Amino acid sequence: MTDVDKKIFWRGIIGLIVLRFLMVFLLVHNIPFTDMRLDGFRPNYGGSYFPDEVHYFELAESFAKFSPAPNVANLGYPLFLAPIVYFTGAQNPAGISKIVFIVQALVFFSWAIFLTGLIAYEIFKKIKPALIAASAFTFYPYLLLIVLRLAHFSRWIPAFHYQMWINIGADYLSAVLLYFGFYLFIKKYNDGKINLASAVAAAAVFSLAALTRVANIFYLPLIFVILIWLKKYRESAGFAAASFLVYLPQWVYNFYFFGSPLTYGYRIKELSGHGLETKIAGGWLSFGNALTFFDRIRQDLPALILISPILLAILFLGLRRIWRNDNVISVILAFWILLDAGFYLFFVAAQSQLRYFIPSVAPLIILSISGFEELYEKFHRFF
Repeated sequence: MTDVDKKIFWRGIIGLIVLRFLMVFLLVHNIPFTDMRLDGFRPNYGGSYFPDEVHYFELAESFAKFSPAPNVANLGYPLFLAPIVYFTGAQNPAGISKIVFIVQALVFFSWAIFLTGLIAYEIFKKIKPALIAASAFTFYPYLLLIVLRLAHFSRWIPAFHYQMWINIGADYLSAVLLYFGFYLFIKKYNDGKINLASAVAAAAVFSLAALTRVANIFYLPLIFVILIWLKKYRESAGFAAASFLVYLPQWVYNFYFFGSPLTYGYRIKELSGHGLETKIAGGWLSFGNALTFFDRIRQDLPALILISPILLAILFLGLRRIWRNDNVISVILAFWILLDAGFYLFFVAAQSQLRYFIPSVAPLIILSISGFEELYEKFHRFF
């Protein structure tokens, strides 16, 4: 990136972050009206928000009291909340909601805008598509809001709140850690500087993401296999060792409270209200959930079903275009999406919890831009 490009990029990113702050200001002041409470820093919660925030708060509170307790939640997000609970003395989720709102909606989302732009630059090596990607990420919550309102989607308010990164939930810390992990790995790969130190650093970031959201653990074997593919054998060993050490506290917690490193709280019916200890996935994952997801989309957003072949074609063209330039990057982007969206398609209640797909937003935007570039070139070639 030249000095001129850096100036353009930084000015663009700063401008987008200012716009993000303005969007949050409007949200706090209920413009448009979305029934924000607590001086505009807390949504009017409905059934879709419980009991997740309660689980996170209770485990964070036990950490703040230096007395960990069994819980359905993974360790990562409650550990992030624990200092907030400790220093505020909060007795319930509402007591930390304002601080969490500010950190996630402003700091985390701004960081995600920046990372989306950087990742896009590493892939396209051009400022324009990088800033387009960062812009699309900045505005996508409001684009979703417009689509859902036009479709008369009954749950448009909670869906919008989820995408604004304002709820007490692990999704936003998970997403920003994944974005940082993928940027770090792609940057080092492009520079030809994947060494032991960078592999260990990537392992730490991806493992922290896995501590935050259990589904993120699938990204660890992905990066490990890519390192083997690149014949980075020492680095792959370092990645595996560092991943194990960083994730180890979760397994120790599981063993101490549930009797096995591989038994998570979500499998315990008394904790989750859903799980059955006789089922590996605790009843949370099933093919029926995927059928329910598509059926709900068919009922609530039938137009999306109609245009989905076009959208998938654009993504395929984008992936193929990137493959021609660098097959490693294309594999990273494809599995970045598949390991998130593919997992949560089979997850219970995914059709009402679009926040599960937040980690896929950045790579979907990047593939879409690549696909439109491919269409633009084909159009000019033939016409």
